[in-house]
Amino acid sequence: MQRIAQYFFLCGCFIFMVACSNSHQPTNTPKTSTTDVNKSASQSEAIGGWAPVFLTNMDESQLDDIADGIKSDRIKRVVISYPTKMEPLAQEVHDYLLKKTNVDIPLKSIELKDTDQVKYNLTQVILTLYFN
Repeated sequence: MQRIAQYFFLCGCFIFMVACSNSHQPTNTPKTSTTDVNKSASQSEAIGGWAPVFLTNMDESQLDDIADGIKSDRIKRVVISYPTKMEPLAQEVHDYLLKKTNVDIPLKSIELKDTDQVKYNLTQVILTLYFN
């Protein structure tokens, strides 16, 4: 599971770097020194992303924060992933968020097998939060 968390972190960093890179061709026109630095929040562009939340037990305060984010449209989408033995907790989290937000969140069972090189933490439910 630690490798999955590292993978998610590296993917998130890559997406952030790509989103922030300068993708337009430079122009030879001189820049003016009168730049408007007082842009309002509505004028600035938001960059989307995602974040994993790992739950080993029912944490209603953390789920309330997620539900508030869904209701206020800061969180666009949530996916619940879980190892098969964590299905009861995943279902409890799903039902709690459904009751709080009236949004049906997809559940995704994942089957991970340990290898000699990789040992997974199969005692966590993962909520992947997607932003703007």
